[in-house]
Amino acid sequence: MPPLPSFAPIPATTRRDRVAAALRRSILSGQITPGTQLVESGLARQFGVSRGLLREAVRELIETGLVVNRPYAGAFVTEINERVLRDVYEVRRVLERQAYISVWPRRNAGFRAELQTRFDQMIAAVSTGELADEIRAEAHFHGLVYESCGNHLMPAMWQQMTQKIQLGFAICQIAYAPKMDFQANHGQFLTVALGDDLPAMLVELDKHLSRGLATIDFMSQPSKRDGETSVSKIDEAID
Repeated sequence: MPPLPSFAPIPATTRRDRVAAALRRSILSGQITPGTQLVESGLARQFGVSRGLLREAVRELIETGLVVNRPYAGAFVTEINERVLRDVYEVRRVLERQAYISVWPRRNAGFRAELQTRFDQMIAAVSTGELADEIRAEAHFHGLVYESCGNHLMPAMWQQMTQKIQLGFAICQIAYAPKMDFQANHGQFLTVALGDDLPAMLVELDKHLSRGLATIDFMSQPSKRDGETSVSKIDEAID
């Protein structure tokens, strides 16, 4: 049998992956706003790639729900509004609750160490002041339970939900929201998630999700973006 030919190492990412990643970053940072049409010819020219490759990159975003394809019209960035975000949070409330119930007896040393590591990474991202990095790190922290709960559908569901949540924060210009003590808020979540009281974990999860949705509710109302919205008012909204 003749020997196999020599192959050159394959790059970890392809040009399509890099184009998709660049578009994803621009959408989630708010640089490309919801409802914007992704014009194939113009984007292919800017990236210096073929229209076929650009189409493949956009298809990847469509599969994750960040972009929608409208027949006879083209590809558009997904529209996100308060109603959509509320629906996402209510679905997340159900799924994440079930994920913690399922993972609770499986929380071995590896899970605990990884959750702590992701928490530390999240706090480090917050210190940079970069909103996009902060939101991605928070999604990475909360995503561990979906990855570890034993249901193979959960990670994909989390990916679709978190992209909508990230886009919602960008739209609402959350950088102008009242700043909570991020470390204390998530630190309490971490403490309970690593503890032994499942009912307490479910209560903390519910409060955590309600606080996030209340923030978006406040920021979706122009009258609230006057610099006078306080953390206490957001806390009142979840009581």
